[in-house]
Amino acid sequence: MKMQDIQQAITELSPAELALFREWFERFQREERDRQLRKLQGSLKGKGLLEAFMAEKKLERELDE
Repeated sequence: MKMQDIQQAITELSPAELALFREWFERFQREERDRQLRKLQGSLKGKGLLEAFMAEKKLERELDE
């Protein structure tokens, strides 16, 4: 599915469906961020605390963009 198809489908949602989609997408984003942070935390075992903190903050900034 192309981005244009997704955008078109979203514009065709009713207000109630759009609200449900928005809730689902926000939950999806939170869960994806959590997965990425867990993956990062696992890869940082044994590294220095400052390095781990800096890498985690970098990932958070990237996910927020």
